[in-house]
Amino acid sequence: MLANFLKHRGFFAQLLRLAVPVAIQSMLVSILNMVDVLMVGFLGSEAIAAVGLGSKIHFVAILVMAGIATGCSVLVAQYWGKSDHQGARAVVSLAMVTGVLLLTPITLFLMVFATELYELANNDAQVTLQGAEYLWLTAPTLIATHFIIVYEGGLRSLGQTILPLVFAALAIALNIALNYALIGGHWGAPELGVAGAAYATDISRVFQVILLVGFIWWRQHPLKLRWQDLQNGLAPEQLSRFAQVTWPLVVNFTLWSVGSFCYHLIAGRLGTEPLAVISLMTPIESLYHSLFFGLSSACSIMIGHRLGRDEFQVAKQLAQFFVIVGPILSFLLGVVIVLNKQLIFGLFGDIDSETLHLANQVIIIMGLFFWIKVLNLILIQGILRSGGDNKFCLYNDMLCMWAIGLPITAMAAFVWQWDYWMVYGLVLVEEVTKGLLSIWRYRKGYWLKNLTVKPDSKDSVLA
Repeated sequence: MLANFLKHRGFFAQLLRLAVPVAIQSMLVSILNMVDVLMVGFLGSEAIAAVGLGSKIHFVAILVMAGIATGCSVLVAQYWGKSDHQGARAVVSLAMVTGVLLLTPITLFLMVFATELYELANNDAQVTLQGAEYLWLTAPTLIATHFIIVYEGGLRSLGQTILPLVFAALAIALNIALNYALIGGHWGAPELGVAGAAYATDISRVFQVILLVGFIWWRQHPLKLRWQDLQNGLAPEQLSRFAQVTWPLVVNFTLWSVGSFCYHLIAGRLGTEPLAVISLMTPIESLYHSLFFGLSSACSIMIGHRLGRDEFQVAKQLAQFFVIVGPILSFLLGVVIVLNKQLIFGLFGDIDSETLHLANQVIIIMGLFFWIKVLNLILIQGILRSGGDNKFCLYNDMLCMWAIGLPITAMAAFVWQWDYWMVYGLVLVEEVTKGLLSIWRYRKGYWLKNLTVKPDSKDSVLA
């Protein structure tokens, strides 16, 4: 099977065309998060912890959007595979409206309870003071972020990966420039500290929305939405199909993001040093993850197009290819990261010795075992969800994170009182369990479905 793909230049051309722009864009976002931490670093460990924790809280809300956008992208890919542009637009319009309805109360909650959330996650009053202001200022742009995520996912599902990359790069460049001006008070701007990072984020997100929406409308793009598209999306059959694919993803992503925040919370309750370490590690992990997010996105798009055309055997062969290649590449990169850990942490400036020592221990665990997370990313995001097997992914996450990973980690931190690097390593218990269950599900073949036809259709599932 692997040899068959290696013979076809067209396959690799398509893979690179889909994966590389998505990976680069995701890397740019990760680099931006790292830059935010770097640029507030001179303000002290409290500022690093405040921005890092605020980003983690935002991450919870962003993954709610990601659940909607992922369900949307799965359906758009299959509709596009069968050349049904109207169906693709109907799905995108539903995703937009659903996001606004969900994110409005979430935004209000984050603004009202910003201080309380920080008090829950740490014991440092200065971190709470700076972080609450950061969260209050950035929460209003969550809806703009949702528009970005949905449109980017829709464009990628069409195989158009360059456009989102270009617009994201422009927005990120603006964000970095504004960070420099507003955090430290350069170019005649006021010195706002952590609040400056928040304003920079807000302005750049609005700018990116304007670019995306403006271009789509100006060029009369196939994803240009009209009132009729929403009406089509609200048709009972389409609404039911969207809900069946999307709601498990929204619940799944929400529970996963809240669980991820709980891991962050555990670190925060152990002290400022563990919280600073996880704040340092988060952008590094995100940068690592972004490379293979591009690969999983390519996997999802390529498989989704085949499933939409009922080419089930080709989809199965594609899945086998990605399951082999993804973990191998990620392990090799992890070794490179471990060997260069001093250089990596040197980028963050003058880190105190205790924080640096702990960070060196943690990054070894991350680098050598991140391939397990990549395998899960390929299996879940790239394969199972491409065929709408979302309920299993939900149950898998609930079991592995909430019934296994978090309880064991909390016990190690607060009952057994292990060192934080050991607590961090216990996250692998969740990932290994999730991986074994995902492999079992993948081999069953329930994901080999055409989601754009009625469930009772004979051609909807590979026999």
